[in-house]
Amino acid sequence: MKPRGLSLTLKIFLGTSTVVVVVLVAMLAITQRSATLAADDSVARVLSSAREALSAQIAGRAEGLLRASEIFAANPGFRSIVRQRDFNNAIDQSQVAAIQVGADWAQIVDAEGTRLGKSDDPQAANESLASSPAIGGALEGDFISAFGISDDTVLIQIGVVPIEDSRIVGALMVAKGLGDDLAGEVKEAAFNQLEVVYYALDGDDVPHVNGTTVPRAQLTPEVLAALHEAATRADTDARVDVRLAGVEYVAVGGLFRSAGGTPLGGFAVLKDRDAEFALFRDLERTILFSGALGLLFAAFFSLVVARWVTRPVAKLADATRRASDGDYNAEITASSPDEIGALATAFRRLLSDLREKQALVEFLSSNEATKTIQMPAVSTTSSGSTMAERGLRPGDVFAGRYDVKEVLGQGGMGMVFKAVDRELGEVIAIKTLKQDFLENDPAALERFKSEIRLARRISHRNVVRTHDLGEHDGLYFITMEYVEGTSLKELIKSRWRLPVAVTLSVGKQLARALEVAHEQGIIHRDIKPHNMVVEPNGVLKVMDFGIARLAQRPQDSGMTEAGMIVGTPEYMAPEQVTGGEVDHRADLYSSGCVLYECLTGQPPLTGNTAYQLIARLLEEVPAPVRTVNPEVPVALETLIVELLAKQPALRPQTAVILHDRLARIG
Repeated sequence: MKPRGLSLTLKIFLGTSTVVVVVLVAMLAITQRSATLAADDSVARVLSSAREALSAQIAGRAEGLLRASEIFAANPGFRSIVRQRDFNNAIDQSQVAAIQVGADWAQIVDAEGTRLGKSDDPQAANESLASSPAIGGALEGDFISAFGISDDTVLIQIGVVPIEDSRIVGALMVAKGLGDDLAGEVKEAAFNQLEVVYYALDGDDVPHVNGTTVPRAQLTPEVLAALHEAATRADTDARVDVRLAGVEYVAVGGLFRSAGGTPLGGFAVLKDRDAEFALFRDLERTILFSGALGLLFAAFFSLVVARWVTRPVAKLADATRRASDGDYNAEITASSPDEIGALATAFRRLLSDLREKQALVEFLSSNEATKTIQMPAVSTTSSGSTMAERGLRPGDVFAGRYDVKEVLGQGGMGMVFKAVDRELGEVIAIKTLKQDFLENDPAALERFKSEIRLARRISHRNVVRTHDLGEHDGLYFITMEYVEGTSLKELIKSRWRLPVAVTLSVGKQLARALEVAHEQGIIHRDIKPHNMVVEPNGVLKVMDFGIARLAQRPQDSGMTEAGMIVGTPEYMAPEQVTGGEVDHRADLYSSGCVLYECLTGQPPLTGNTAYQLIARLLEEVPAPVRTVNPEVPVALETLIVELLAKQPALRPQTAVILHDRLARIG
């Protein structure tokens, strides 16, 4: 369907031409005025823009300090030091914070406002700073950006962020001076057409230069007093005239205030008035001639640009219409390094994802691959009899709220039931905790509670959502999202191996799930096809984050035992099998095992006994994927080899990297 009204090409052409015409006509009108009025007007505009730009630069600098400080304060080890009021380590941490944030110095206070450490003064007294508006504001949860005075006449920019660990346990303050280097950056950004001065006020409100692009000898007390007047009257857009080395300047400025609103110093930007006069006199002689030529050139150029911009947009629109009709094979050729190129790249990835998802849906729809996962029948002995003894069976109402429909299966920690939540009217899954497991392991309940706290932090379409933890008649249970679909293990069994496009879709969705979990510091530790379900619409969901643990668990938490192995041997990383230090890269190894099995129909390494399997896992290299499935691209085989590296440092280091490499293959 052809678009109604003016085309985008014509709109761009008319809009650009109109802007050019308006600008040129305005310039022609302005130049008819006297050079003096024109120069004054130009100076006012330049100075106003410069002041806004300088204020924006200062604000951006402050935002950078706050964001960097916030990231540093979020470190669990750092929060622990502040919470425990560890003075010795706090001094070291203040020095590390100053370096990582890029500040001149940093200091840390506890929840009461008492200084724990200061980077540039390790001997600083542990005095209370709670009366400081900046510190006090941060301890109330605010992010504070303000200015301060150091050594009586040194102006500093400060940022203060709260340190939170379920509550506010302290605050981190960082400071950075405003010196000649910052003034030089502003001048350079203005093409050296402006001069910049920063100053601090002493106890008698006398300004002292902190940073300048003007020789300091020219900044006499009288000049500084005039600049301070301009800064003080910034709200009225007042400008003052000053003379430096025989040259007339016009100056505007603004004040720097403390967190309590007290003026501590200010800035001024200066423009050479004489240079502006000369510019406008020259402009008067050339603008009439150049204006006419410029208008013709701008009209022609705007038409060319309009056609250049709209051509790839039209192709993207055509590809969008084809995609809406179910055709995901449109070729997107735009590759310019601008917004159009970014849009084309995003659309190419979207079409790739849609093609892979379509392949996965078609695969699920073929033969018997669409069958809903059926959990194995559960014996009524052992834990099953325990459940029966406690009255939890299909048809019962559990905890006065859940209608139990059927037994779904039995996991390592207990039974899983399908139920209906009467209060919400939703179908859910209920997972109970084995009574004998609780009796044999006194720490099991705490691990169970930790499991829920961790799992609830993950919210993503590719992760089975955990709802709540409850207890009824001494029986602990969790409620979670109920998923209908086919387990990835069943898909592999039904087809021996999966097509490459289906495997890529599975891999990218698994990578997204792990990316979200790893961002929360959570490691799954048991990634395998059994723990993944593919819904009929092609969405993969990762289940059973029940054995996940924080990547960094406090040594005195009592939650795990040294050398404790968690996982399934066929899919476990070597460091996990040996009970060594495990991080998120163990999940990436397991992801490589899943991709290997999807493409070959079997795990990378197997054994007749657990000991044989572990020995092979530690010593042998799996057979190359392409020897079993020649259809696998070389790039995908290479990625799987890297994922299955024995040493974590040789694997892709993040789930984001894994996803991006899979996307490039697809």
